[in-house]
Amino acid sequence: MEARIDALGQRIAALIDRLGASGYIFERPDEVFPGPDLGAAEAIRRIESTVGKLPLALKLFWLRVGSVDLSGSHPDWRASGYLDQLVVFPSAYAVAELDEYLDDQEERDSHDAPYVVVPIAPDYFHKANVSGGLPYSVSIPAVADDPPLNGTPTPETLLEHVSNALRFGGFPGLASCPGHTWPVAWLCQSTEG
Repeated sequence: MEARIDALGQRIAALIDRLGASGYIFERPDEVFPGPDLGAAEAIRRIESTVGKLPLALKLFWLRVGSVDLSGSHPDWRASGYLDQLVVFPSAYAVAELDEYLDDQEERDSHDAPYVVVPIAPDYFHKANVSGGLPYSVSIPAVADDPPLNGTPTPETLLEHVSNALRFGGFPGLASCPGHTWPVAWLCQSTEG
């Protein structure tokens, strides 16, 4: 699994280079591909000791690749629909969500649901700045090394989600955007694998 995740990280890096060379404007340049959080191992330990086992795929992604956010636009590329750009939150985001949940726990009714999911990315509506649903997430405690994601448009695991996004130049929503002008084949030339 480590080799697969390392290969995905290399494909993401190549895609980001191609996007940058094309004139793509990243919405949050500092969050595009910053590498692993310095505190990723501690974040994993904290989450697991507080609420349960994380999936191995997510732990390895956070430790070896980090996070990615392809939010942005290109002045010359057009598409109608939701692009569902590749986003994987950093481990620090999951810890912040857990802390918020724990801070609010005293105010919660005993019938409220426990903390059972780790957010991975906004849903495709939120990625397009439209009010939408719950974020893509993984259930915890983990039951598989690469379990299904919750909330994605089609059933897929975390690693399948990243791979599928890379098949469409980082924007899997393009599969549902007939007539788009994005150069998917060119973007994918150096990210195939």
